[in-house]
Amino acid sequence: MRARLLIAVVLFLGSQTGQALACSVCYGARDGKTSEHMAVAVWVMMGVIMSVMGGVGAFSFHLWRHANTPLEPYQELTDEDLNRYE
Repeated sequence: MRARLLIAVVLFLGSQTGQALACSVCYGARDGKTSEHMAVAVWVMMGVIMSVMGGVGAFSFHLWRHANTPLEPYQELTDEDLNRYE
């Protein structure tokens, strides 16, 4: 019984009937307005993702650059300063 049902589902999905039930976007209509709007949406999402990743990269570079800058002489903590606390 299950084998017949499984075979029927596989044949239905593999046949042209399953494709005929798809909407124009799923079927691949290139001349529809929906396809154009989806293409624009993909590019907008790429722009948003790249700008967020660029911001994370810029902030990481900022932290790296400031971590490698030497301290001013009045900010340096030397061993002589710690001797009186030991």
